[in-house]
Amino acid sequence: MSVDVESTAAGRNRTAVDRSPSARVVALRPRVGRHTAAGPSPEVVALVADPAAPPAPGQTHPARHQREQGSTQALEPDGRPLVRELEDLVGRLHQHGPTPVLRARLTSLLSAWAAALVRLHRTPLTSLTPTADLPWVLDEPLPDWLGTLPAQAGPVWAVRAHPAIARALEDARSTWTTAQWIHGEPTGDDVAVTRVNGSVRAVLLGGSAQPDGTVLARENGAGCGDPRWDVATALDWVAIALGPVLDPGWELDPVATFLAEYRSLGGDATPTRAMAVARTVGTAIEWTAQLAVAQEPTDDELSWLSGLWTRPLELVGAARPGAARRMR
Repeated sequence: MSVDVESTAAGRNRTAVDRSPSARVVALRPRVGRHTAAGPSPEVVALVADPAAPPAPGQTHPARHQREQGSTQALEPDGRPLVRELEDLVGRLHQHGPTPVLRARLTSLLSAWAAALVRLHRTPLTSLTPTADLPWVLDEPLPDWLGTLPAQAGPVWAVRAHPAIARALEDARSTWTTAQWIHGEPTGDDVAVTRVNGSVRAVLLGGSAQPDGTVLARENGAGCGDPRWDVATALDWVAIALGPVLDPGWELDPVATFLAEYRSLGGDATPTRAMAVARTVGTAIEWTAQLAVAQEPTDDELSWLSGLWTRPLELVGAARPGAARRMR
């Protein structure tokens, strides 16, 4: 994984969202083979692991945000989950290659997702707006059971002990804002898309805000919070769910595309490095809880977890010399 970092503007107000053009940008890009050398990653939610083979009947994936049977929120009329759209797109890319039409389709899907975030973040706050839940990774100590994991699960001990990780979590906690409407967990699993007259529109499921400030559903801790967490969560999902199933030879960078579309639409809540570290730590713990606590993980799952636990260290430059500054 490499990290692109733009310099932080001097004198930034640490109590508010940084909206200056020189605000630091952190974009996570898994290295080729990082999570795919040992087989398909379990984070590839509803995407075909082998594009040449159709999905098995009843196939499920251990998605971090997968809902229980029967709890899926109703979609808009003719709405379709984003992961189904990406499943079809990935299959066509493997069948036909990165044609201009398919490249444009990927951009339109990511742009619609980004636009949904921008719309939500611009929803006016009222006296009825609830306060969003603080992400658990910023509100609770890291769980003790992490100390019982096998070494093959990755550098868990290093993440727990590294002072730069602790500083990043504290910085993300202390600079958390209640500036705008947020969703809380706007992963690709929580997005539905519709098409009207050829245009693509995305809708965030759960915690949708109404013009009067009320909430239709508040499944993910939606409300008044820090929009940078929403963007960090979306980028994190794109990096580890979509990125690994795209052939490196196609030269597609969905993380960069999402961020570019978000910014072109007027989105200005770019995550800081500390926010990105917190998001990657939370992701590693959530996946570890699913794959290595209540069951015996497979070798492929251990390899996947090892990659997830390396990401926070790479962000703080601790995984290897110069890791956080390397562009490729």
